[in-house]
Amino acid sequence: MFMVNEGGVVSCVEAKNGNPVWKGRVGGNYWASPLYAGGNIYFFSMEGRVSVISAERQFKLLARNEFDEGFIASGAVAGNTLILRSERHLYCIEDKP
Repeated sequence: MFMVNEGGVVSCVEAKNGNPVWKGRVGGNYWASPLYAGGNIYFFSMEGRVSVISAERQFKLLARNEFDEGFIASGAVAGNTLILRSERHLYCIEDKP
């Protein structure tokens, strides 16, 4: 299970017993829930940063993307499409095979 606190510290714990696996830092402030898609975990910050980590037993930051405005809503997945709502915009990002 993955989670992020308001200060941008990401934690991975075992879902069965809550034992910690690792902690890492993506920075920023967060209200939106993390999103799992395609073997990765996405974090949407209030400052407009989308950080992507691998869903593995060790912390590995894969990407950091900057948007012009922040996110307080959680993202969604529909097929190969990532749907994001920022403070004033709706984004539809599609992975075309």
